[in-house]
Amino acid sequence: MQKLLLSCLILTTPLSVLASNKTYSHDGRQLTVDNSTGAVTIVAGNDTIIKANIPAWGLDDNVRRPDALQKVKSSSRRISDVHGDALRVSVTGSYGNEKATVDYDIYPQFILTRLSVEGDAAQKDGFALNFLAPVSTRQSYQFADRAGNYAVSVPYDNDAWVRYTNTPFGDAIPESYEVAALFNADTRKGLVIGSVEHDIWKTGIKTATDANAAIVSLEAFGGASSELTRDKRPHGHVAGKTVKSPRIILISTDDWRDGLELFADQCAVFAPSVPSKGPRPFGWNSWGKLQTKITYDKAIEVSDFIHDNITNRGFHDADSSVVIDLDAFWDFGFKPHQHRQFVEHCRANGQKAGIYWCPFTDWGGNPDGVLGEDPQYKMKDLYIYVNGEPVKFDGAPALDPTHPGTKARIKRQLEQFIDWGYEYVKIDFMAHGAYEGDTHYDPSVTTGTQAFNQGMAYIDSINDNRLWINLSIAPLFPANYAHSRRISCDAWAGVKDTEYVLNALTYGWWLDHLYHYNDADHVVYEGATDGENRMRITSSALTGVYFLGDDMSKDGLESTKERIIRNTGNREINAMARNCKSFRPVEHAKGTSAADMFTNSDDKYIYVAIFNFTDRPVEKTLPMRRLGLSESINYLAMELWSHDTLNVNGAINVAIPARDVKVFRIEK
Repeated sequence: MQKLLLSCLILTTPLSVLASNKTYSHDGRQLTVDNSTGAVTIVAGNDTIIKANIPAWGLDDNVRRPDALQKVKSSSRRISDVHGDALRVSVTGSYGNEKATVDYDIYPQFILTRLSVEGDAAQKDGFALNFLAPVSTRQSYQFADRAGNYAVSVPYDNDAWVRYTNTPFGDAIPESYEVAALFNADTRKGLVIGSVEHDIWKTGIKTATDANAAIVSLEAFGGASSELTRDKRPHGHVAGKTVKSPRIILISTDDWRDGLELFADQCAVFAPSVPSKGPRPFGWNSWGKLQTKITYDKAIEVSDFIHDNITNRGFHDADSSVVIDLDAFWDFGFKPHQHRQFVEHCRANGQKAGIYWCPFTDWGGNPDGVLGEDPQYKMKDLYIYVNGEPVKFDGAPALDPTHPGTKARIKRQLEQFIDWGYEYVKIDFMAHGAYEGDTHYDPSVTTGTQAFNQGMAYIDSINDNRLWINLSIAPLFPANYAHSRRISCDAWAGVKDTEYVLNALTYGWWLDHLYHYNDADHVVYEGATDGENRMRITSSALTGVYFLGDDMSKDGLESTKERIIRNTGNREINAMARNCKSFRPVEHAKGTSAADMFTNSDDKYIYVAIFNFTDRPVEKTLPMRRLGLSESINYLAMELWSHDTLNVNGAINVAIPARDVKVFRIEK
């Protein structure tokens, strides 16, 4: 009898397991489907990427978070698309009268997922959703085999001096937008999760962890709307017989920094960057110091000062040019005929003229004003409304990018800039165009991201790559309509400004895999120490677009201009800036702080910048292994601010004065 019972157990247990689970293997990943619930677990080697994943979806407060799907089926097939060749595993199940399908596309370096939800067949006109989460796991699983784990939360835009946040496991993690990264500080192994599509949805990532290196829950969803997306209402709905989420990427990586760069590369595969307009810009912007006092005469004087004093010391781009960029209030400081004169003066100095505008805001603040470009409209007709009230942020009403009046303004202003001869334009407060609204002029547009894409595509069509487009305040995504984007909010002279910009560089350097260049905002000298000047210059040189911001007109302080000549004329720093794109962090930083060590390389050198944000001198050590270099080789290095040379073996050991920086150029 015991033998018979044992035989029954041997026979029946494997059959029940086989009936409830099915595993698909491809490129070193195993995807297991629990056929009784539809839950999916994905493993790569010894690492669990997601565990017991069951999708969630809904409209406003009616969110379906099933513990199990019914009538679960799974299948696989080979696919090939712009991202490469993959094995697609499709898992389908029902919940009530709705059917959910999650496609898991397994590529060699990453996995892409998408949720599609079909409504009740009786709903002939379809149905609407504004929340779709292809990744929604609520079962705890081990992330790492050691302590020192962190989660990076990425802001939606760069307005209001927002910061990136790096939170230790076990603490409450802020919602991240479009992408998030989880990693171990020692090994750098990590998981990157985010949306590679930015044409319809704003994507949020919610993560909960514990102090024992476990992920407690993880959810990536289309439909984010919060104070940090600047929205006053829920995300717009998307309707149809089948509603699809954004495509979400899962990257299990040996280095979280490589993972974020791979994420950016895949976003650019879906929506390629605009064609290049030339090398990394060097220049000057009037908002740094002159601000509302910009005039034609002062702009001419700045152009001459830069030409006569620092361009010949290496402050120029790879084409030996500099941009002289007018910011806000140029329309008060210039007469119409002076624009062509200014452009011609800049060209005579070997420079390019730049200008500024805000296509999606009404800074005039006159809702009853008649639109000059199309008198059938008043300005208030162009506004985005929530609950019947104009949506405002930063003090200006937001304009609907789909409205013909908004487009008429864009066409008239950009064509005017081009006719005057400008070659560069900084466009600001762009996030206003992505706000969710009650409705849009174009009835086919139901989300802020759809409206923003329509407006940016129109700008791109009018511009036709004639002007360099630099985004100032703007969402991170979509990133395929501009040549560059400012990585942070406004920054000026002091150590706090430098640290703020470097917080954005610490966790956002990878954005120059999407835009041609990041932008660290204008460098201001006045009101800061020599060390702070070096820090601020270095932060810009490490980041991308390299613009000065002081008053270099005849009325500007002579002491400031002397420092500009001395420090901005550092040929080695300028060459580094020309040759490198954005530097990435050597190590992470905690909370909302910036990393203090950054690195990059060109054909001949490895560069390392080490900052001291404190008010006291510090000694810092950087092991060469953290740069991927041998600790048994002697390296010849030069510190680029002092021009001191040194031999480095094993580690860089350096004393840095208070509020200062050292930049090392190491020979390969």
